[in-house]
Amino acid sequence: MENKTETIVTVCYHCGDNCPNEYIHIDEKFFCCEGCKLVYEILNENNLCSYYSFNENPV
Repeated sequence: MENKTETIVTVCYHCGDNCPNEYIHIDEKFFCCEGCKLVYEILNENNLCSYYSFNENPV
């Protein structure tokens, strides 16, 4: 019997990079750093989250 281990990688909602931890999150979205989270918060507060519909991982 072969043991297989799956690695779950969480990617940043803003930039698409791998998130080193899952502690930076809001609105059920994860971010790789406080900077990406801050950009999301600014866009969200100003109803500009349509930015994220332009590309799967906008930068």
